[in-house]
Amino acid sequence: MPAPELFCEVRTAGGTYRNWMQVVIAQSFDAAWQRNFSLICAEPNAVANFRLKPGDRVDVTIAGQVVIREGYIVNREASYDANRHGVKVDGYSKAGVAAEGSVDSGTGQFRGYRLNAIANSVLKPYGIKFRLENPPEGANEPFPNVMVRYGESPFSLISRLCNMRGLWLRADADGTMVAGTKPDGTAATFVEGQNILAAACSIQMPAVSKTIYNSQQPGSDSLFGKKAAEIQAGSTLSGGIPGIVRKGLAEMPADAKGVQLRTNMDAQAIESSRLRVSLTYAGWLKPDGTLWSLTDKVSVKSPMLFPTESGQMELKLWGYVYSQNEAGTTTTIELVNAGAFAIRNPDAKADDGWYRPGATEAQPDAPT
Repeated sequence: MPAPELFCEVRTAGGTYRNWMQVVIAQSFDAAWQRNFSLICAEPNAVANFRLKPGDRVDVTIAGQVVIREGYIVNREASYDANRHGVKVDGYSKAGVAAEGSVDSGTGQFRGYRLNAIANSVLKPYGIKFRLENPPEGANEPFPNVMVRYGESPFSLISRLCNMRGLWLRADADGTMVAGTKPDGTAATFVEGQNILAAACSIQMPAVSKTIYNSQQPGSDSLFGKKAAEIQAGSTLSGGIPGIVRKGLAEMPADAKGVQLRTNMDAQAIESSRLRVSLTYAGWLKPDGTLWSLTDKVSVKSPMLFPTESGQMELKLWGYVYSQNEAGTTTTIELVNAGAFAIRNPDAKADDGWYRPGATEAQPDAPT
């Protein structure tokens, strides 16, 4: 029998399933923010007793730790021929339904509400909660006026508001939607030749040297003219092509601080794409024996990846995939530079002087 740390269990009201030929559990900021899973059962005896179906509520554990609580089976595929039998089920965490339905039609406008109040209001009918974690300054300032777009899902609305506040959005195991980053703790460490099975690093030049966002506010007796109609902020990016500027219009009216946060979010998105490290190791758990959480700190020492004197970089977790198949149990993590989650000026002393990603904190900018 496999060791307990190799088990993936799906626990339901009708029993527990653990006879899997293939396991894939993923979460990332790119697509699977809500936590997805795909499982294949291929043993004929197990298939005959396999009763999971779309709509079932499930807890999914790996190595005895819950990775999805009260999730949903959303798809089931069964197939067979003379030699093979198989059933595949796919699903997502409790948070997944927040992207499927629309905001209650009776909730169309919020005046003077903070992000956490708006998010918890639209998520309440779905049985999902929202929280801010380590947000940037100003992220929970009240929005003067938020209009819910017709048919907009809770996820789309919350994602739009998070963009305006410089926040990345993810889901916890229990479906709670979380905006922000974990406070930095001890970093997981991976060293070439010790605990890395495979790794790859991609570095991309940002095409632009500056990103600018513009917005406006409704005029009043005390706010009028250019102060209301031309609110703009800019962030300068290291390593971009000089003179090439990207301009964007904020999704909704914003004051000067709001435009700065929106500009920072665009700079963070650029930072997230300019360096990607993919790393695979044996097993499912982190070196400290816990499961991953997006934005975790990760230290990677690999002279094969980083042509610097130290060959080491301090990165942040962008996504993970827990896998199990005939070849064994592995985890693949995707990492980005820390500037994807907190804007920081490039440090001339960092990374051996070879690679200094970074962007300046957005500052008020004259409209052009």
